Amino acid sequence: MKNIQEQKNMNSGSANSNPDGLRQNIGKISKKIFSSVPTVAIISALTVGGLLISCQDKNNQNNKTEVMQNNQEQKEAILKPIDLYVEAGRKGDGNIAKPAFASTATMSWSEAGALKSVPIQALFDGFSAAEPMEANYKLTTLDAEGDVAIVRIESQFGPNRYADMFTLVKDGNDWKIISKIYQTIK
Repeated sequence: MKNIQEQKNMNSGSANSNPDGLRQNIGKISKKIFSSVPTVAIISALTVGGLLISCQDKNNQNNKTEVMQNNQEQKEAILKPIDLYVEAGRKGDGNIAKPAFASTATMSWSEAGALKSVPIQALFDGFSAAEPMEANYKLTTLDAEGDVAIVRIESQFGPNRYADMFTLVKDGNDWKIISKIYQTIK
């Protein structure tokens, strides 16, 4: 045991005190390894490794394309209710937005620091009471996992701008907004 411990102390001491010695030892070991392996074998291994990486990249690219296509289809399906919501505001017709929302959906906001929450029918009534107006939105966040999603948009209805956030759940083949919260942007 004493010899082993002394050897460890000697090796660690010599490596710590002489970094050039450590580099020389690594260099000698590398030369022994690579001089005993024929150059053709090294080149063959590198070539086969490169081909494997190339095939893996191609398979990953195919998978990425498939995922991107599925994600694009899912994104369009999730944004369909958002489009109906904005269209209802544009045309001044709350009935256009009804298919976008679950019947139990709510709309919430903060007013003077107090939480306000109403059934979604209040939104439909508000759209129907308003005149048609210019309306648009910009998607800022879409996060989906399985049959649930969160969407954040910046919308404009007439001169008023909003940060709208929606939670959606897939119902059969359709996505339904179950909750809308918003903040007026000044």
